[in-house]
This record gives sequence, C-alpha cells and structure tokens, in this order.
Amino acid sequence: MKLLLASLFIGYVTAELYNATVKGTVICNKRKQSGIKLKLKEHDTFSKDDDLGSTTTDDQGNFEIFGKDEEWYGFRPYIVIYHNCRTLENGCLTRSRYEYPQSAVNGVYDMSYVALDIATAEESAKCP
Repeated sequence: MKLLLASLFIGYVTAELYNATVKGTVICNKRKQSGIKLKLKEHDTFSKDDDLGSTTTDDQGNFEIFGKDEEWYGFRPYIVIYHNCRTLENGCLTRSRYEYPQSAVNGVYDMSYVALDIATAEESAKCP
C-alpha cells in the first residue's frame, strides 16, 4: 500500500520545463549603454538560484537573453543588471534586480528601455 501511494505521489509531482526570454535596451541619463552585463536567473527557495543565461549589451545598448529550466514548484525568473550609472565609489558596480512577470513565462518579456539612473527596489553595491 505504501509503495502504491509513493508511486502515485511521484507520478503526480513532476518537474515541468519552463522558459523565459527577456529583451530591451539599457540607458543611463538618456544615453544607450554598451558593454553592460546582464543575467537571467531563477529563484529557488531551498538552493542557490539558477543561472539561466547571461549577455552583454551591444553597441546600441540592446540585449536579449533566453533561458530554460525544469522546476518542481513553479518558475520565478528575474533579471540582474550590473552597472555604474549611479555608482558613487570608483571601481564599484550597482547590482539592480528586476522581476520577470509571471504572465511572460514561456514567452517574451520586452522591457523596452531600462533606465539605470532610476533606482529599483532591490539594489546593492558590488565593490572590489
């Protein structure tokens, strides 16, 4: 009986494959920013967050990142941008985090223009 219940539970709870694509243009003080590092990550509750993909903005500040992952309990992607648009100390980078909307999971999230001179709710400094 225990084996039957265990097999039913395993059959019911399975990992699902999710994907996320994010694109946009990074600006600072109304100027397009080239060479800005971005990461697409996925939040995990009990382990380290997953790295889904990364890129650097092109000469026009444009970027696009695609990532996919199998998850058991939902898919919560987010975007991290490392920049020095508003950094006060030399050599430091600001780490800005942007949530990825659930409505765009398994689709494309177009961030349009990402203005780095506007602070986000989740920012931190990364200094050498």
